[in-house]
Amino acid sequence: MILFFSFSSARASFGAETLTLFVNGEKVGEVHSTAIGGARYVLLRDVAEALGFSIKEKDDVIASYGERTSLEFIPGAAAAIIQGQILALPYRLVKENGQWWFESDTTLKLFGKFIEADRGKNVTLSWQKSSDEVVKKAQQNSQKTSEVESKKPQKTGTYGVVNAVRWGNKDFGIRVVLDYEGPVKVGLVSGVGRLTLRFDGAAVSGSIGESPYPELVRMAVSQFGDRAEFSFVHRAEKVERFKLENPSRYVLDFYDPKPIDEEAPKVVTVTQKKPAEKGAKTTPKPAENFIPKANTKILVMVDAGHGGKDPGAVANGVLEKDINLKVAKLLVEYLRSKGVAAELTRKGDYYLKLSERTQIANSKNASVFVSLHCNALPKGRHAKGVEIYLMALPSDKDAMELAKIENRELLNGDLESTEAVDKKTKVLLQILGDMQQNAKIQESTKFAEVLFSKGKARGLPMRRVAQAPFAVLRGAAMPSVLVEMGYLTEREEALKLKNPSYQKQLAAAIGSGIIAFLGK
Repeated sequence: MILFFSFSSARASFGAETLTLFVNGEKVGEVHSTAIGGARYVLLRDVAEALGFSIKEKDDVIASYGERTSLEFIPGAAAAIIQGQILALPYRLVKENGQWWFESDTTLKLFGKFIEADRGKNVTLSWQKSSDEVVKKAQQNSQKTSEVESKKPQKTGTYGVVNAVRWGNKDFGIRVVLDYEGPVKVGLVSGVGRLTLRFDGAAVSGSIGESPYPELVRMAVSQFGDRAEFSFVHRAEKVERFKLENPSRYVLDFYDPKPIDEEAPKVVTVTQKKPAEKGAKTTPKPAENFIPKANTKILVMVDAGHGGKDPGAVANGVLEKDINLKVAKLLVEYLRSKGVAAELTRKGDYYLKLSERTQIANSKNASVFVSLHCNALPKGRHAKGVEIYLMALPSDKDAMELAKIENRELLNGDLESTEAVDKKTKVLLQILGDMQQNAKIQESTKFAEVLFSKGKARGLPMRRVAQAPFAVLRGAAMPSVLVEMGYLTEREEALKLKNPSYQKQLAAAIGSGIIAFLGK
């Protein structure tokens, strides 16, 4: 999964620098450019107009309009929309002097997709090569400004930069070196087959590529406010790490990594070792293994989705709200039998607003929040299995569509309009930019992975862990997930979901995952 860069509070020194935009090798116009946080940004209006599009700020989006479709940027969220498809982006918009700016290389990719969707043409967009010297100069000026600002007591606009990730295939396995500079605090979180480096006070350069060894070690990059995160998925025997100075680098050594497959990787120990380079200064820190935050009293809040006047999905003679409540009650019963306190958001067939569900969990200081649902697909489409979701930018178009379905509420007895749900979901995407909400994503990701692993171990048809902006998870002050227990539109799976024996199996599998996550 790609994830999100943000330095909206970073200040840029805007000059008269320009880049030349080319389409299929032909010049189409000049575009204003500047450097922000070590990356190159361009003025969106210049790009759109050079390519023959208009651009307007309307209904909480910045949109470039073509003949058949539009390209929409969502301020406050690292996301764009083309033909209704949400695209997760590695950067966010920056607004300066009433103008909107965006990272240059990502801008080219987005407008390339936009032209293909609107005009049915595949084009190659590029910047003039000689402009690299201009950008380099601008970056140096920006860095000098940052160095001066860093000496002041208040460092409000100063960011470090993760400049590059370098990979090597060594005798022992895979080595990853992250180059960074500036006032950056590095932390490490390790877990089941996953290791995350957190660079607090840092933005990520546009030069970061993908893992050249995705079958052995995969990397995803995200940005939460002023924190950059690099998550690695692996099946290494062990991982050793160390820091180097002058210049600043963080090194990860993955020993004897096995090919990544669908099996849950085992837990590995992340250890600190002496740096291999002679004379290098190091400031090692102990590994910060992930441990869920504990309340004085552990409490699991189980939410049975839909209810009352809202039946949820209806297919093959089954109402989703009924299955959700039955499994929720069984889950609470299972947890209590294991000595874990658990409660329901709704105990009967009545309607609760989405916001009321997490409010209940927050008011009771719950340790985790689990919302149970059943899935459905339009006629002609098929899928089976259990899916676990957390609130974040969508993994893919299907995840986004599911979120829109689950975000629809009843107003005065009628379902919300598509337009209202779309607007609500865009607001949720903006909320994901909030640091308080994003602080829960790491914990919720771990929670979802543990549930997936335990479900598979207990014989459930686990399909995937994914993410999307679900309204029911908004505002939860604890690790939160939404579990889609199966597809009611698949006759075979609908029959299973109606079966009391399978409902108990679902409850026991989910319950064992909750207990494992809480460390009971």
